[in-house]
Amino acid sequence: NNNNNNNNNNNKTTMSVDNEVDLTLWEPLPSIPKPDDFRGYAATTIRDTVYISGGLLGSALTSRGEGKSVVQNTLFAYNMETRQWTELPKMKYCRWGHRLVGQEGGRFLFAI
Repeated sequence: NNNNNNNNNNNKTTMSVDNEVDLTLWEPLPSIPKPDDFRGYAATTIRDTVYISGGLLGSALTSRGEGKSVVQNTLFAYNMETRQWTELPKMKYCRWGHRLVGQEGGRFLFAI
């Protein structure tokens, strides 16, 4: 049973009781300024900003099983209001596979 009211134009994503999302209301966001093989990063949101830290660049393994990935210490912020990515000062240590936690309205970010 779908109880959505699709007659109003309020620009909100509607969901039915079957968890079907109206994808016509979604729009693509600008890509993070990193290559396509960027992975292993951590992310968190605080208010209208998404933060992404660390990660790996490069192929995971060569044909001989040797690693070719480079661990990153980068920190990016995406402002949902301006739709812009900003590269922030680098973290002191390179990290991947970690968690990112924000506190006090974005004043502190913890990479753990």
